[in-house]
Amino acid sequence: MLKAYYSYADYLTWPEDERWELIDGVPYNMTPSPTPKHQEILGELFRILANWLTGNRCRVYE
Repeated sequence: MLKAYYSYADYLTWPEDERWELIDGVPYNMTPSPTPKHQEILGELFRILANWLTGNRCRVYE
């Protein structure tokens, strides 16, 4: 059964390879930041789509 609230002492027992944030006793799983390769691919896709849509009413948003 899960606890309703967790303490800092609980937090210290969690695995170090997982990223968690504890706010007012509630744990939130933190997604890891994107890798540089992921960012490079995303940037290239954005550029290609934005260039392709130039002159159209459609827009690309990050």
